[in-house]
Amino acid sequence: MTLLKTYERKNVLFNAGKSLIKSNLMLWSMGQVNQRPKTFTIFLQVKIMHSGFILIDKPAGITSFKALGAVKKQFGTKRVGHAGTLDMAASGLIVAAVGKCTRLLPYIEAQDKIYTFDLHLGILTDTLEPAGDILKQDNNAARTAEELNDALQTFIGEIEQIPPAFSAIKINGKRASDLALKGQNIELKPRKINIFQLSTLNSQLSTLCSQLSNNTLHSLCCHCSKGTYIRSLARDIAEKLGTYGVAGNIRRLAIGNISVEQASNMLIPPQELLNWQVAEAKDEDVPKILNGVPIPSSEPCTQNPKIFISNNEKIIAMASAQNGYIIPKFLLN
Repeated sequence: MTLLKTYERKNVLFNAGKSLIKSNLMLWSMGQVNQRPKTFTIFLQVKIMHSGFILIDKPAGITSFKALGAVKKQFGTKRVGHAGTLDMAASGLIVAAVGKCTRLLPYIEAQDKIYTFDLHLGILTDTLEPAGDILKQDNNAARTAEELNDALQTFIGEIEQIPPAFSAIKINGKRASDLALKGQNIELKPRKINIFQLSTLNSQLSTLCSQLSNNTLHSLCCHCSKGTYIRSLARDIAEKLGTYGVAGNIRRLAIGNISVEQASNMLIPPQELLNWQVAEAKDEDVPKILNGVPIPSSEPCTQNPKIFISNNEKIIAMASAQNGYIIPKFLLN
């Protein structure tokens, strides 16, 4: 509807311009004007802007930024962002947003995450990954499954965690990892996070390995809040066990209800990832919404900080509902 109106307005200007040129050319040919009127060309281009989400299964070995390259090429836009950075060595789910849906990314990133990872006991590296430079070693780091499970239970709930020095956290405008690479001593403040579930993986192989008395490798699964660093968690679990530890083979399985198994190159509308109420707007209310003007609500959403507005079954804006009115926040289409 909006695209059609925009086209119609431009078409009116185009036709008016042609009429003016024809009129002036006729007057010139009749000798009523001395100077031949300058002709001009009006270029009319209506560009379709894509807006939605793409679910990516990032392979290990590339950055999260590089994983977005194919999405930018597919939709011909640089306006692509993602929710939650994965380490280069990690794999798994990245939720990418295209176009105006990039403004919805904070709501995706705020959701819980599920990871699997390998806990390597007996070493401490600068990056808290097995491939990092070894700082400390412990040749007696083997722990039994019972000792490990007892330690894991102490992390359930709200805890404080110190992020890794090699991270994207900004210190005075500079990434902590860049400062660490220069050899600077990085001291990051602890942050509050939530661990909802932390356990060993229920596979026959991991169960067999965990039962060995000399085992230093354990496969774990973690359901945690936003801001949790799995590498720091591995370090802290090992410290609880009285040794050193790092995290390897980190893989993100889910963000909220979004699973890595859903990954594809298909553009997904926002209402499929964010389970918000959808308020249908009448055609006559669309111009008001496009200009950010509140409209009366015909839906039972008296107080709701996050809803979608749709028109003809297409999401056009994100809004809030207050006291019987729908207040547009920003446009999505």
